[in-house]
Amino acid sequence: MNLDAYLKRIGYVAPVRADLDTLNGLMDAHVRAVPFENLDIHAERPILNTAEAAYEQIVTRGQGGWCYEMNALFGWVLNEIGFEVTRLSGGVRRAKLGDDALGNHLCLMVTLDRDYLVDVGFGGSQISAIALEHAETLHPPLRMALVPIEDGYWRLHEGGWGSAMSFDFRAEPADEALLARQHDLQISDPNSIFRKTLTAKIRRGRAYHTLRGRMLETNHPGRKETRVIQSVDDMRDVLRDLFGLVEPDLETLWPMMTARHKQLFPHAHR
Repeated sequence: MNLDAYLKRIGYVAPVRADLDTLNGLMDAHVRAVPFENLDIHAERPILNTAEAAYEQIVTRGQGGWCYEMNALFGWVLNEIGFEVTRLSGGVRRAKLGDDALGNHLCLMVTLDRDYLVDVGFGGSQISAIALEHAETLHPPLRMALVPIEDGYWRLHEGGWGSAMSFDFRAEPADEALLARQHDLQISDPNSIFRKTLTAKIRRGRAYHTLRGRMLETNHPGRKETRVIQSVDDMRDVLRDLFGLVEPDLETLWPMMTARHKQLFPHAHR
């Protein structure tokens, strides 16, 4: 871990201490500098489930990552600074999928004056630590609601109270074997959303940008814009200029992206 290189990658210049202000500052800087993305999965490049590999991907190569990479790296960074960090097994959409979802998401808990949910790998939707209490918090232009549910689980709703997009977790150390199995399954399973749809997300200023295949959605406070990426060159420009990503295999991936777009948005204009 070259901590200075990581801080340079995310553009963080303030002093680092094991306190809440530093934690929130690092989270905000990370999600604005490092895109959530799954390009390696679609290009079928090898993906190793280690913090060292995540460092190579995000810091050395300047790319983005998904939850297993983002939070593995961020947890390592926090440990280096002196935070008390616990890796958690999350279950995205467990409300619908049941316990089979557990382990399909890696998130973190940081213990300071109390326990906090820390997650830079849920599409960059969370920009500051969330205390483990029943409350809604603002992460403009999004709201996040944390709710205690049965059997000691917490449920985080992306979008505020009752939002359908959510994940569950317990405030206890992750089952690392389960995380490893789910990591590999989501890469290899043809029914995995990570294999089906190329995705990238990033925050720029007050805007939150989401790319799903050829559909680019930008959420501003109080309004939303959408547009369809029309060509390989257009996609290359969007990935580079908006998300800071370079994809060498984009020509090969384009037919798959076009086919998936027709499945996701059958009534959308070309």
